[in-house]
Amino acid sequence: MKKKDKKNNIKDNHNLMGDDTPFAVKESFSLLRTNILYTRSNSNGAPVFAVTSAGESSGKSTIISNLAYSFANISKKVILIDGDMRCPVQQEFFGYKKGTKGLSEFLSGIVKDWHEVVFSTENSFMDVIPSGHIPPNPSELLLGGEFLTLISELKREYDYVFIDFPPIGVISDAASVSNCVDGYIFVIRSNVSNSTDVSEALAALESVGANIVGIVLNDVDYKEGAFGGKYRGSQYISKYGDVSQSGK
Repeated sequence: MKKKDKKNNIKDNHNLMGDDTPFAVKESFSLLRTNILYTRSNSNGAPVFAVTSAGESSGKSTIISNLAYSFANISKKVILIDGDMRCPVQQEFFGYKKGTKGLSEFLSGIVKDWHEVVFSTENSFMDVIPSGHIPPNPSELLLGGEFLTLISELKREYDYVFIDFPPIGVISDAASVSNCVDGYIFVIRSNVSNSTDVSEALAALESVGANIVGIVLNDVDYKEGAFGGKYRGSQYISKYGDVSQSGK
């Protein structure tokens, strides 16, 4: 079944990088993209990358949507899944109406064909699966066989699969499906993320054998040339770097 031909206006999406985005921010995403390009998949098909954080308000959803968009801009066929079924934001980012059917409807069996919850964008290389209605049992849905089936199907049709997961410091969803994720991007927000929470969240990922491909330090406030606006500054740190002073 052909996916729905519903397109959002990416040019009006202020959460995505544009011509006025500072060079340092674009360069950070380029570095992260380069690292991911050289990360091999653990199985056949497209590699799967997920984003998570220690807590809320880290900017992880903005990071993963821009990362997916950056891959689409180099003609890689990508799909972005909003796997945060408790507090979804990707549908707002991409202009889909509240209540649009998505991941939760497919995983719960309300929608039988996953193509029906895939939405195209104005960038022909990028598709999105919104979270759908907020279900009463998000964790159980992710642990069910339908999620693994979906990922398996997407790996055959796309070059890269990106998933926006809830903060692991709040909900364990991100770690519970580590067997189907090739690499995690961990987001820390300067002066917001607590260093103890960050350490515990990273330990939780490591305990399930998760492959952390890098950390994004978001909302960096530089003494000179502060970016201002939503992006202010985002730095990509290969592997762990120094996160001991990431929060207060």
